[in-house]
Amino acid sequence: MPQALDGVTDRDGLAALVAQVRAAAAERAAVAVRGSGGWWTDPPPGARALTVDGLDAVSDFDPADLVVTVGAGTPLDRLGERLAASGAWLPFDPPGPPSRTVGGALASGGAGPLAAHYGPARDQVLGLSVVAGDGTVVRLGGRVVKNVAGFDLAKLVIGGHGAFGIIAEAHLRLRARPGADRTAVWSGDAAWIERASAAALAGAASPAALEALSPELAARLGWGDTWSLAARAAGPGAGVAEELDAIGRAAGAVAARTLEGGSPWTPWRQAVGEWPVVLRLGAEPRCWMRALELAERHLGPRLGASATVPRGTVRVGVERCSAEEIARLRAEAAAHGWPVILERADPATRAAAGVWGALPPAVERITRALKVTFDPPGILAAPLLA
Repeated sequence: MPQALDGVTDRDGLAALVAQVRAAAAERAAVAVRGSGGWWTDPPPGARALTVDGLDAVSDFDPADLVVTVGAGTPLDRLGERLAASGAWLPFDPPGPPSRTVGGALASGGAGPLAAHYGPARDQVLGLSVVAGDGTVVRLGGRVVKNVAGFDLAKLVIGGHGAFGIIAEAHLRLRARPGADRTAVWSGDAAWIERASAAALAGAASPAALEALSPELAARLGWGDTWSLAARAAGPGAGVAEELDAIGRAAGAVAARTLEGGSPWTPWRQAVGEWPVVLRLGAEPRCWMRALELAERHLGPRLGASATVPRGTVRVGVERCSAEEIARLRAEAAAHGWPVILERADPATRAAAGVWGALPPAVERITRALKVTFDPPGILAAPLLA
């Protein structure tokens, strides 16, 4: 069991959360945490909804360290404003409204286009303070880059959807705010976008983001009604322009729409966050279009799709789908070694399909053992397994 922790920065907010969890554990009542309501809006049937509203402090921040300690209930947009005033930046852009809480975004584990260069949610976290299912507060990791010996259990909680503990506080790794931030958008048909993205991957440039957007999603962002390939570069001014030019040349693109700053990506987060059902497939970088086509065969008409090309991550949004359709998609995707995560859905679909679906027997045994370790009374409601 991880080391017990005596206190967290916001002691009053933590004490209130611990009291709620212990009361639920005594009654064997299922609980689920609700953040800002911008992603998961309803708890599973029969579960009590808890909040982390009292854990919204930004503390222990020194811009020279590029590390910040923040309560799980802190909205990401408010955190971003605080960091920007000191020249720091958290390159973490999960789908959903900017008001999403830090804890909720980490619990769901889904990063946005910036994961192409800066990595997924777990790469932004140095350590966590977590409330286990029996009300024990434990520390996972720490406040420095090299802080883990043995198993890095913080990575278990990130993307665990609350099954292994309620995130109370996070120590986050920051970067210096870039001097320039620019996005270039090219449009074309699906075949051209696939070729252009492959050519961009083969080039020497390493953009902050390289995202392929379906016509439905591109239209929502005002980028036209065809497929779009968007490259974001962040860094010194001259280097940003050179990087985008290099990507354009590698892709064989003639002209691009240029957008300044990170704000053009806020509509992406909001649009994806409005899809009622969101599935995330993990393919190889050059196979993202094949993964999307596979999803379409099983899920039918989509509301939109977005692919983080350098990671091979594909998100698909649909109005609704059944657990059976998700199961068939997972079965075919498994033949390619592609996981299918149910990032968002109504509680009934989520309970029936599970977040991850069936796991290999050995992995499932380990997962269930960890669940019992971190949640002895079994009250943390998170339908991870189908």
